Amino acid sequence: MHEKINEPIKVLASFLKGQVSPLSFVWQGRRYNPTKINLVHSERKGKGKIYYFSVSDNSNFYRLAFNNENLNWRLMEIYSQN
Repeated sequence: MHEKINEPIKVLASFLKGQVSPLSFVWQGRRYNPTKINLVHSERKGKGKIYYFSVSDNSNFYRLAFNNENLNWRLMEIYSQN
């Protein structure tokens, strides 16, 4: 099942050697712990960039977006295998 979300989330991320990696995120009061980053890509938005992270855990795939201009994170989509 595919669901478009586009809502703000809280993210615990690692910023090492010029790279961002989401470690966990909170959406609607629930913590999600992705175990794998499957794909990262970016697009220009004005002066900044939006970085998209396709991450997964044992049962779902999530698409997260990080805006490097305002440092906001959003959950864009969920792909569930149920």
